[in-house]
Amino acid sequence: MMTKLLSARPFPFSSALKSKPTSYRRTIFLAIKKPKSRFFTRSITGLIATLSLSHAALAAPVFINEFHYDNNGTDTGEGLEIAAIAGTDLENWQLLFYNGTNGGIYKSLDLNGVVNDLNNGYGVLGFPTTGIQNGPADAFALVNPLGEVFDFISYEGSLTATEGPANGLTSIDVGLEERPDSLLGLSLQRQGSGTLSDDFNWAIDTASLGSINNEQDFQVSSVPLPASLWLFSSACIALLGRQRSCHRSRKQTSV
Repeated sequence: MMTKLLSARPFPFSSALKSKPTSYRRTIFLAIKKPKSRFFTRSITGLIATLSLSHAALAAPVFINEFHYDNNGTDTGEGLEIAAIAGTDLENWQLLFYNGTNGGIYKSLDLNGVVNDLNNGYGVLGFPTTGIQNGPADAFALVNPLGEVFDFISYEGSLTATEGPANGLTSIDVGLEERPDSLLGLSLQRQGSGTLSDDFNWAIDTASLGSINNEQDFQVSSVPLPASLWLFSSACIALLGRQRSCHRSRKQTSV
């Protein structure tokens, strides 16, 4: 067995220190040093909104609080009500109306307005409308400006959406319904106490679109930290919506 001795050569430190940085390093340095300001600003704004929303969405009480769709005679006073933390801006939010027959969207309603403090840091906004279908298994989806579904409820049965933001989601049946012989002036509404949608129970009572429901109490004395985060993310989302609207307007003008 033969053993070969290997001689170690000294590493040329002086040559290494004199060597120039590669073009690859220069390219990365320049890319970081000179970003496009408009793209950078939009990216940061979107990142802030996304991170804020992901942290606060589970604690964000924004939900459908009341609706009316059917009564004896001609349907009168149709509409929906949204409950949220006081200060929530509903600009660029949407209500999508889903058909129980095929799971498709048959109507949409653009929302706007800032929620006022009506009860312990929470409030509601009412949105009158017409043409709400009388079932069976029709549904409403509450969608934020990022296209995320915050509430998806139905009446006279459940449905699975086949298009739009709620595509593939199954609605939650409220368990109550209005009928063609229902008295005028009633609605389906959440009652009880709490802060989130699941804290309340559905009931049939005197319609109160735009006001806190009968027998409903938001039991919060001050706006908690999650609510503060939600308000921040809501403001970021509203800003994104305005930027997109301005961008679309510029495109239309240039054409």
